[in-house]
Amino acid sequence: MNALLAIGLALAAAVESDTPVDVYVSLDPPVIPFHKQARYRVVVEAPADVEPTFPDMVGKLGGLDVKDYQRETTSLRGGRKRITDTYVLEAILAATYPIAPAAVSLPDGTKIEAPSPGLRVRDLTEEEVAAAEQFTENAGPISLPRPLWLRWTFWLAVCGVGALAAAAAWLWVRHRGKAERAVPPPLPWEVAYARLRELDQRGLPQAGKPEPYYVDLSAILRYYIEDRFQVHAPEQTTPEFLDAVSTSRILNEGYQRLLGDFLRHCDRVKFAQYQPTLPEMERSFAVVLQFVDETLPKQEEVPQEAAA
Repeated sequence: MNALLAIGLALAAAVESDTPVDVYVSLDPPVIPFHKQARYRVVVEAPADVEPTFPDMVGKLGGLDVKDYQRETTSLRGGRKRITDTYVLEAILAATYPIAPAAVSLPDGTKIEAPSPGLRVRDLTEEEVAAAEQFTENAGPISLPRPLWLRWTFWLAVCGVGALAAAAAWLWVRHRGKAERAVPPPLPWEVAYARLRELDQRGLPQAGKPEPYYVDLSAILRYYIEDRFQVHAPEQTTPEFLDAVSTSRILNEGYQRLLGDFLRHCDRVKFAQYQPTLPEMERSFAVVLQFVDETLPKQEEVPQEAAA
């Protein structure tokens, strides 16, 4: 017997055979890794003239996030119809999430309750963990060609060897003076802004390359968080990282949820072959930019040498 068919039969609500309305639920699949989605369905098969009232299952899903909801009505033989409510579910942490029974009400006041299974969200396998730890560093700013006036051949051609020697001496003195002045390292948000600009210039979403785009985008965010908040983020899996952020309390719940949604979306693209739309990729970029903008330190928190 097909595995999904077996699951559907196991989850069917028990109703009397002479009842013209059948109610059942399904969960596909019943076990997922944290970066994938499951679909929970409440299905009612009834005469075409019967209008059942479906339960609102949001808030009854054991803490799972509802990323999408759809209702579909299909005509069946014998003057009947099938109405299906589909909830697309996601979770951040590995756990078993209990789902409340689905109680459907009929116009005559009858209620039919279908028991719901629990969704088990598991940790990644060793192979999935190894893949999740492969975060590629952003390539950094694009190397621009040296200006013409810094090329020795230009000066040789224009001014001759004597002028070239004078120009070389001036450049050496200028460079030495700069080297003697201690240059502080770039601040975390400066690095993040530069990498975001470079990533935007590469045009990966428009080129149809979502996977390298999300690899670099999530790496920019993780390295920024590590440098800005001293949280060791780049080599952690998403659940480990979110747990570390939650434990350290460096970010409020709103930012934790923002980061959880963003990183889970990245994982779906990188590990579950999800194909995001161009607007989704643009929103993901905006999320990272928003996070950097809103977590800039106050003026008094900026190191003095950086503010000078």
